[in-house]
Amino acid sequence: MAQHFLKSAALRDFSSGGVGNMGETDCFERFVEIRWGGFESTVCPQCGVIDKHYYRRTRKQWRCKHCDAYFSVTTGTPFEDHKLPFKKMLYAIALFLAAANGLSIHRLSRDVNINLKTAQVLMGKLRESLYGVRHQEKLKGTIHIDGGHFGGRPRNGQFRKPSQSSIRAHVEEKLMAVKKKGRQGRSAANWKRFKKRRIVINLRELHPEKGLGASKTITAICMAENEDYAISLARTFIEPGSIVMTDESPAYTQLSSWFDHKTVPHAVMFATLDGVSDNQAESYFSRLRRYTVGVSHRIEPKYMADIANEMAWREDVRRNTMRENLNLLLGSVFKRGKSQWWRGYWQGVNRPTELLWVI
Repeated sequence: MAQHFLKSAALRDFSSGGVGNMGETDCFERFVEIRWGGFESTVCPQCGVIDKHYYRRTRKQWRCKHCDAYFSVTTGTPFEDHKLPFKKMLYAIALFLAAANGLSIHRLSRDVNINLKTAQVLMGKLRESLYGVRHQEKLKGTIHIDGGHFGGRPRNGQFRKPSQSSIRAHVEEKLMAVKKKGRQGRSAANWKRFKKRRIVINLRELHPEKGLGASKTITAICMAENEDYAISLARTFIEPGSIVMTDESPAYTQLSSWFDHKTVPHAVMFATLDGVSDNQAESYFSRLRRYTVGVSHRIEPKYMADIANEMAWREDVRRNTMRENLNLLLGSVFKRGKSQWWRGYWQGVNRPTELLWVI
């Protein structure tokens, strides 16, 4: 049996340990290599001219030969005006890439030895960059769709509940709770948390080669899992005539009007005998729930879209080497421009609202 790729040496072509053995100049040169390919040809962010501009080695800056503007490798990117050394930034990125289920800002702060506020802004800028290059093109072939509840997890209260005698009794209790309207049966504290609950709907295109799972993931934060949201997302991101697989939820019933819609009865089985399932959508939720349960311990609505997209990116690049993912991540950073959501975050300049899917 062939060795799994995640266990191979080919995966480990870049690591935080390797960054620890690099000097500040080596880390700076890695940024230059990824953004411009080297020192022989750089792009002036002011006038856009590509040339071998004058390099000021002591300040790690360039002076444009055409407009005399000064610039660095982070000018015009979310990292512009950074205070961190290049080695610490590259080390933080290596830790970010190595965390399969996401990285806690507290661990990032401890491992890189930076302020917790600095760690939060750095993480936010990486997520903002990934959100800027998220998949927007239409999916085709076979697509798995599912929705999951995240955020607003209520507490059980002070007293333990008696153990359930059977799974059936547990399910019946849950159904009775769903039938209750509004705030009935909830404490004031739990109702406040429940209002933060959102639905993450993900659409995943299966890889054309069997056995490689999904290759493209699109996520959206919705207020409900119903027909309106399902149809809006499907018609926006899926080519007509594609094969769409979902569970038996009534939210997806009308998709058969535009697509070859197949369902799996989850109350009975995880997949049908002829291969119908939404396992790739569930696989995405597994990673996102591991982040929520084991890393962050909560997920707020305001930045839920950023985190959901980060986990989608991790799913899509899971078969890449570490160096390939480094190039993709820094490439998205260099394409983003100045940060709109995190530049001046602690001075009150930040995104005012959450990013919800609008029907």
